[in-house]
Amino acid sequence: MHPHIVLTMCLIRQLPVLVTLLLVGCASSPTARLNTPHPNDQAAVEHRINEIFDAAEKKDMPRLDSYHFYGPKFTKFAPEAPGRMDAGAARQGEHVGLSQLDELMMRADGLKVDVFGDTGIATFVMTYSFKLRDDTIRKQAFATLVFVKVGREWKITHEHFSQAKSNPS
Repeated sequence: MHPHIVLTMCLIRQLPVLVTLLLVGCASSPTARLNTPHPNDQAAVEHRINEIFDAAEKKDMPRLDSYHFYGPKFTKFAPEAPGRMDAGAARQGEHVGLSQLDELMMRADGLKVDVFGDTGIATFVMTYSFKLRDDTIRKQAFATLVFVKVGREWKITHEHFSQAKSNPS
């Protein structure tokens, strides 16, 4: 048998193995990158959430605004709105809502932060209380915040809040 034919037959027999290795390698590579831990960025997002809560509790609107990536890509879902809010509606809603509350206290229970490159996703149960006139109101909401890294800072680009099924009184 001619040496070229033997070589060709050998390559054809090994082709399924090579194709399988290529496919497995391509399929697992992105997953491995997505699962890479980012402890410093996770800590930075957690710190940013604490800064957001502090600014809201102190009604420091300019500081609170600076933690958002307001613009055409910003969106928010919240129980008090009938649909998706854009940056302007979200900002106005936060300013008006926070201005009516006294003694606001917020915390992120069960906080989980995942970082995928320059995107961070925080999920938690937001437990909060405030005084409205003479009444102290306590509530919980399920929260998802999507952050993007802008330079060295993490900014909110999407917020989603939904009422927890049972709220403390």
